[in-house]
Amino acid sequence: MEFREYLLVLRKYWLSIILLTFLGAGAAGAYIYITPPVYTARSTIFLSVSVGSSAADFVQGTNYATAQARSYAQIATTPLVLDDVVRNLKLDMTASALASRLSVTIPTNTSLITITSRDGTAERAAGIAQATAQSLVNTIARLSPVDINGQPAVSGTIVSPSVIPKNPTSPQVVQSLALGIVAGLAIGVGLAVLRKALDVRLHSTKDVTDAVNYPVVGTIPRDPTLARDALVMMSAPTSSIAERYRQLRTNLLFFNIEDDKPWNFVVTSSIESEGKSSTAVNIAYSLAENGDRVLLIDADLRRPKIASYLQLEGAAGLTTVLLNRARFGDVVQSLGAGYPDVLTSGAVPPNPAELIGSRRMKQLLEQVSGHYQAVVIDSAPLLPVADTLSLLPHVTGVVMIASAERVTVPDLKAALESVERTGTPVMGIVLNKVRRNGARSQYYNYNYQSKDPNRPEPRKKPKRAQDYL
Repeated sequence: MEFREYLLVLRKYWLSIILLTFLGAGAAGAYIYITPPVYTARSTIFLSVSVGSSAADFVQGTNYATAQARSYAQIATTPLVLDDVVRNLKLDMTASALASRLSVTIPTNTSLITITSRDGTAERAAGIAQATAQSLVNTIARLSPVDINGQPAVSGTIVSPSVIPKNPTSPQVVQSLALGIVAGLAIGVGLAVLRKALDVRLHSTKDVTDAVNYPVVGTIPRDPTLARDALVMMSAPTSSIAERYRQLRTNLLFFNIEDDKPWNFVVTSSIESEGKSSTAVNIAYSLAENGDRVLLIDADLRRPKIASYLQLEGAAGLTTVLLNRARFGDVVQSLGAGYPDVLTSGAVPPNPAELIGSRRMKQLLEQVSGHYQAVVIDSAPLLPVADTLSLLPHVTGVVMIASAERVTVPDLKAALESVERTGTPVMGIVLNKVRRNGARSQYYNYNYQSKDPNRPEPRKKPKRAQDYL
């Protein structure tokens, strides 16, 4: 992804990122709260060796003390030293248990032994470190060889007595909180990027053009106006949504360039509930508004909606004509000048795919093409049923509706591949229900150019449909 796309992802999932950051801080706070405090105290011993008066004796003694420091550091955590500590401090633990709370270190090339103790109370941590150092000093005096004067050759001196620590060394409040916040933030950002990588739904025109080789001829924003009244071209003709449909109409007119052929096209989608029926109605109204004679046919014989959208009689319609129970002129409903004529679906049949793909359907389209400059056909979704595929050989083009944040890239590709197998041209894709303020909405981005090299270049000046027919 590009840097800008990462910013869009952060903007889209900012709430979950903040929530996870707070959860990380909360987890760190809980860790601090439930973790018993541990205090650390240290005491340091210096080893010295009885030496002669010459410089060579001094160097030899220093080397000997350094070597002895490693040996005495090993016995600092043995019962030989710690039994006295347990007895003197009256500790309720064994020498081996006390050894697990001690650590002994020797600074490099020195004869110093540092004893570090850890305990839940500051006073006892300091007492254990001091008592262990003193016991080690006594043990060194007992184990050391004697010199010619009968004195221990190696002696230990506590040069840094332990002090009572003021603050616990664990848990570290600031560091733990910072780590929790950073971990929560990292997890939030990581999950946001992962969700983006795994999200195969379409959100923007860029998602569509990256996925398929067809142009986006229109984007319709998600708007409560459409939820209340699908026929926005009639109910709110001056709204921004209506203007979107006019722009879509203009883009579709670029594909009607052959004067001697009828212009009829199917409006369909990959899956259900993508807004194909409302889009078909508004396309038909926008074309009629442009001065064309337009026929709108509801060929979705499974879930017809055109009649309910327009509040028209739906009992007699397309199926009535296809079954030869009425003539087209008897059931088509005219809404007057400036509006499309409408052929509703009629009664829902048990065999919609056979009716839609029948020779009678082809004859009907040939018949109406001589009377109308544009025929807009609302048909069933492509993937759930085969109805639309039966219809495609009888039309001149397909307009594919893709609902943002609902349809996935595999679904759209599968639907387009099924159309391609019929040889029917895809006029373009309409991205529907795009979020206005979404992180990836970009619904002002129009793509008039097709990536297909066989497609003709659009004319510089759009023409009305009646100028082509």
